[in-house]
Amino acid sequence: MNRKFILLSALLLCCTLILTSCSNPLTALWDFFNKKTDTAEESPPQVQEEIQSMSEIIPSQPEDTRAAVLYYKDNESFLIPVMRYIPKGDLGVAKTAISAIIYSPVTVQDISAAGLTPTLPMGTRINGAVIRDNGLAIMDFSKEFLNFSSKKAEELGIKAVVYTLTEFPNIKTVEIRVDGKKIEEMPKGTKLGSALKRTEINLQPLENPGEKLSKVVVYYHKKGSGEYSYFVPVTKVVSGFENSAEAAIKALLEGPAGANSLKNPFPEGTQLLGVQVNDGIAYVNFSEHILTKQRDKAAENTMIKAVTLTLKEFPEISKIKIFVNGKIVENTDGLGADNYIAVPTFINFYE
Repeated sequence: MNRKFILLSALLLCCTLILTSCSNPLTALWDFFNKKTDTAEESPPQVQEEIQSMSEIIPSQPEDTRAAVLYYKDNESFLIPVMRYIPKGDLGVAKTAISAIIYSPVTVQDISAAGLTPTLPMGTRINGAVIRDNGLAIMDFSKEFLNFSSKKAEELGIKAVVYTLTEFPNIKTVEIRVDGKKIEEMPKGTKLGSALKRTEINLQPLENPGEKLSKVVVYYHKKGSGEYSYFVPVTKVVSGFENSAEAAIKALLEGPAGANSLKNPFPEGTQLLGVQVNDGIAYVNFSEHILTKQRDKAAENTMIKAVTLTLKEFPEISKIKIFVNGKIVENTDGLGADNYIAVPTFINFYE
């Protein structure tokens, strides 16, 4: 009995010593969770990347320069218009503008932050440029102009030349020559004519075309592979419309087709209730679904810019007024505000 008592006393003494030398188990458990919470609270908050839209840049104009819209390509082979200031110089604005879209290490570095690349082959030289009184621009390139890497690159390059040159008001059509000779067909199969016009930039065909087919150009927003986002012009085929402006906005709301990074900025369910154009002003009426993005200012700006850029394609439209369910939205300077929005002069900007 005494022996059992002695053993039990020794065991209790050991337990007491162990518990005394250690913290209370419940306290330790409490401290453990508190430490985890403290650690989580002390972790630096995740900073969301802010992407500046090239449509919002306001570049400062250097001396002896003029504005020109140049056409580059992005990582998905979309042709992207970018307003830049080019030197006046001795080359003439047409040659200077085209020189800025020829592939070279300097040009690549210059435009790399935008995630864009030049559209004409490396080594291409401009032998001469003539602009006739009838609006025809004749561009004579060196033989390196023929060295496009693929049929797609060739098509984009030809369009880039035509679109860049026809941004100037005195140029309506373009003729391309190589070493002084007219070219009927490029090496990769792109057909050339004597008077190339703007046509089908970034075309997305209609899967099931109906009657009265026509084409409209709409603008979607995209986060590029560089440091900026930008707007992309997309040609869509529409059918059954008499009102072209209404057809364009409806096509815009449908969103981009195919697998790409283009974004439809409009909330799901947004409907177009009508477009009327009177005396140069387009009155655009949307359903209330357009306001379901919790009045996010950046989202609203993107939607407004998409609408105004799309309607910019119609020369008769100079201003736009947006309604929601036929009404003005009170106490806002965003969607549905009681103001007229001027059609933008340019689409994307880059210094």
